[in-house]
Amino acid sequence: MSFEYVWHRQEANFGPPINGEVSGGTHISIENIPTYKGKFVALRRPEAVPNHEVPIKAQSADTPHLYFVHDLPVWGETLDDYVPRIVREQAGVGVVSYRVAHLKMAVYEDSRQWAWTPYTFVELDELPVPGCYGNDVTEVLVFDIDSIPPDLGWWTVDELREFLERFA
Repeated sequence: MSFEYVWHRQEANFGPPINGEVSGGTHISIENIPTYKGKFVALRRPEAVPNHEVPIKAQSADTPHLYFVHDLPVWGETLDDYVPRIVREQAGVGVVSYRVAHLKMAVYEDSRQWAWTPYTFVELDELPVPGCYGNDVTEVLVFDIDSIPPDLGWWTVDELREFLERFA
């Protein structure tokens, strides 16, 4: 016998996957922060993260911005399947280990989308090299908490420093 949950306070209850984002819907996107030998790794991508928008601050910049590995899991995919797949697809390298560091849940003002964003730290088995991984990676930048680059696509230096101090 299976349990049938009765929705009564607008709890999370999802239907099958659909082809596009809908106002008032929900999505799960995972921000994977690559690490290598105790340092953080960011990828410079002229077209931002594959299949995602170019952030506003990157659209008007003179040089392409830096990004971590970020995407939505495939419906039904486990985290153990998702992390190595997305890192291989977007950075061209394998994964030694990962850990979930934080889960952010927020509603976007414009689309009313309820976004669930788990944040992981992913130890890479080797340092990525520039190439095409979903789209072009023109530079691989390694940094620590004291040398956070100013041109991250979706983070300010202060936001990332605060996040790293709390969760890394």
